[in-house]
Amino acid sequence: MNAAALEPSRAPVTSGRFLSRSRLTARALYWALRIAISPRAESAGVAREIESLGIGALVLVVGASILVGLIAIFQVAYQLEQYAAQAFSVRAIGWFAARELGPVVVAILVLTRTASSIAGELGAMSASAELDALRAMGLDPVKYLVAPRLLALLIALPCLTIISDALISLGGWIGSTFFLRYNPAFFLEQMRTSFEMRDLAVGVGKSVIFAAIIAIVSADEGLSVAPEVGAAGRAASRAVVNALLLVLAADTVVNAVFYFIPAMVV
Repeated sequence: MNAAALEPSRAPVTSGRFLSRSRLTARALYWALRIAISPRAESAGVAREIESLGIGALVLVVGASILVGLIAIFQVAYQLEQYAAQAFSVRAIGWFAARELGPVVVAILVLTRTASSIAGELGAMSASAELDALRAMGLDPVKYLVAPRLLALLIALPCLTIISDALISLGGWIGSTFFLRYNPAFFLEQMRTSFEMRDLAVGVGKSVIFAAIIAIVSADEGLSVAPEVGAAGRAASRAVVNALLLVLAADTVVNAVFYFIPAMVV
């Protein structure tokens, strides 16, 4: 028999995964909205997930954001030095941190520690038939396992993004003041001039999209685990890779919309 005939078709798998994630997104958003409107016992699960997924990543966000701010101010100032325009590096850091660096840095940090955790946990439950037991008891796994994580990330990621924006600016201030010898008052004035609330709104909007991607992709990979050895580990790895690619793709699409459609530029 031709070996090509034994190769599984990629198109049905891809389209099937897209449909399954679309259905999972709709169901998870429905239950997340229900929990947000009328919190009951599930609200305790949301608070627990916020502490685990959000507050647990705070140390990483603090350290990485300050370092990113230092790197950004050094790189931008170096590129502008040949034009004798190093002072404009502060303005660049102001809006670029809010629109791009903050949400992307936070999303990458959170997904590297969260996507594998969600997929691995749900995958282990799927492989051990715990999810089937929940369904047999009339309990929807999406309501009790996916929606609380989705809601927690939708709350935690924007908050972490705002914190990251401030810390990236702090890193830029440290670099410009102690290494580039700018006047601290000059830095604050340039930052005030360049930064606008609409820049923060764009970054926070991105973080909401990234949070949904991380939660849905991770949960879908975990719920799709087959009952076999090592399946949960492979699902965790796929969750990190796929979530990272989709976060970068979503960021590219948002930036392209703002760049190529003038009416959308804010």
